Amino acid sequence: MGSSVKTLLISDYIAIPLLLLLLPSSSSTTEPPSERSLVVAPSAVLQLSHGLPVQNSPGKPGKTVLCERIHIYGFSRIKNLGKFAHSVSVKVSGRNSSVHLPNAEVCFHRNISLAMGMCPEGNWEKVSKGSWVRPMTPFDHKLLDIRTASSSLGSFEVSIEEEFFLHRVIFLVFGIVMMSMASFLSTSLVFYYGSAMVVGIILVILVFLFQGMKLIPFGGKRLAIFIPSSIVGLAYFFKLFIPGALRSLLELVGIDQEMYDPLVKFLLAFVMLAGAWMGFWVVRKLVLKEDGSIDISTAVFVAWSIRILAALMILQSSADPVLATVALVSGIVVSSILRRIFRWRFLRRVYR
Repeated sequence: MGSSVKTLLISDYIAIPLLLLLLPSSSSTTEPPSERSLVVAPSAVLQLSHGLPVQNSPGKPGKTVLCERIHIYGFSRIKNLGKFAHSVSVKVSGRNSSVHLPNAEVCFHRNISLAMGMCPEGNWEKVSKGSWVRPMTPFDHKLLDIRTASSSLGSFEVSIEEEFFLHRVIFLVFGIVMMSMASFLSTSLVFYYGSAMVVGIILVILVFLFQGMKLIPFGGKRLAIFIPSSIVGLAYFFKLFIPGALRSLLELVGIDQEMYDPLVKFLLAFVMLAGAWMGFWVVRKLVLKEDGSIDISTAVFVAWSIRILAALMILQSSADPVLATVALVSGIVVSSILRRIFRWRFLRRVYR
């Protein structure tokens, strides 16, 4: 009875994503004869026409504006799974940068029941500085309404650019691996000591930087703003500003330039040892029990934290919410299968 229930649950997990994939794709939708369309491609451009007059468009009461609607058709999900990590940028821009462009507004939506130019007033966005860009998934079907109070829309064009993002594939792989190893990592002392020591070293380095920058003439306010900006900015900071900051500190203390290299090495060793000791102390106080074993409640919390983080990474692996959900369900199934395989191998080794 229990095995049949488990089989039904697993079949439900697999059936739901398959049903989502088999839903009719946007590419099968027929296009109205009076409206133009663009199909998602690595690069596609469509020049707008003069436009059709529309009266009483929302936000333009009593006025007549020129409007045009573009249907943007995406791929079929089940036939183009290779586009999993791709994203599409839809851009409205001027054909000629030297020509003064009229004021135009854009409405990007999915509501096919709305007539052309009849989007709600709050959904219209201005084409600022002659350009408007929005992302979409390569499997979606959207409508692009463009309106202007000028004499024509012919000076604008709509372009589509498809781009592959490697970090989405990395998120998918790391998410599945982390979800599969969550139980193992939560009971591993090496994981606790290693992660705690790395975090401790980073914290000690940041404390030294914030305290040391107060002695530098330009102060620590720039550092406080600059460090959280990006990882690239932080790496650039460590490469260019840290050597100069250390030299300035040594000159203020009165240490000769010849002692720069030995002191820097000793300082780095001290920072790493201090951070490692901080991580070791945190693990001994918060993770381990008196007998040296890992606390069960802490292990459960860490395991579920890793699973939640892995689920978020998998959901970020695709711009399409349907495929991201399918990837998450598939990751859960794959991780459970991998855990059972490794558990059986471990039991066999113990038995032998």
